[in-house]
Amino acid sequence: MSSLIDHPLVTEKAMDEMDFDNKLQFIVDLDADKPEIVDEIESRYEVSVTKVNTQVTPRGQKKATVQLSEDDDAQEVASRIGVF
Repeated sequence: MSSLIDHPLVTEKAMDEMDFDNKLQFIVDLDADKPEIVDEIESRYEVSVTKVNTQVTPRGQKKATVQLSEDDDAQEVASRIGVF
């Protein structure tokens, strides 16, 4: 099975959400549903996800905004997965 997560999304808005709201953004498979996205992110990055919002971008990509639990730091996860 191929990965549901294509890549982390790095935009100015994504950086703001990471810094202030403890959220990360990813481009995910168009067919991925929220429970699958949560499972994939929790197992791949060893974090706890409290909330997921998804939307399809004007380019036809699916963007998932993932709220991490208070125990996990979005900046630390981002640096670990190579966003910076």
